[in-house]
Amino acid sequence: MQFVKTYNQFKESIQIDIGLIEIDINESLGLMYDNILKSIGAEEVDFYDTLKISKSDFSDDLNLDLLTTNPEFIRNLSKNGLKKSTITNSDDFETFLNKPCRFILIHKVEQSELENPDYILFQSWNDSLSKWESLRMYKVTGDIKKFYDKLSSKVIEIEDEGDNFIYSTTNGNEWTLQNQEKENDIYQKYFRKDDFQKLLNDRKVKINII
Repeated sequence: MQFVKTYNQFKESIQIDIGLIEIDINESLGLMYDNILKSIGAEEVDFYDTLKISKSDFSDDLNLDLLTTNPEFIRNLSKNGLKKSTITNSDDFETFLNKPCRFILIHKVEQSELENPDYILFQSWNDSLSKWESLRMYKVTGDIKKFYDKLSSKVIEIEDEGDNFIYSTTNGNEWTLQNQEKENDIYQKYFRKDDFQKLLNDRKVKINII
């Protein structure tokens, strides 16, 4: 089987040090959005200061749904020579990450939407509160393609005592070893989610989203 991505690309992947704590594989990866944002060199900035917007014009709990139709927000973007994209939801992607997120890209007016944006406005879903987290704004300093690549990835690399095992999934419930020459008594060719979960809980490993 041929791999599309090289080991050098693996090194650019997102890494979680699980250590000895008990984790849920889908839950843990679902909370990886901060690290996904790091893949594009995202630097958090203050929404109000960056766009020169008065806090009194907006509620404390910013919401993308309301923001995109807020005339004051749209006017301020225009004053700053910026424009917004439509809202994109992670549900639009084939991803095993089970924590929804949504975002808006902010470009310079003269830029094509195919170019790297200047900023990204981002919200993730809080299951326990059944609501969207407060909006965060980031300056984008890297290639936005990496963000989409990580968001839609269904492949992880497990690093265990200096060796690596690459698993892919279509649904988060069944995992298949890709570098099958490394199959052994511990790292089997196929795992169901519960067995995979137990393996990761029992061992000190690092996980990379490829």
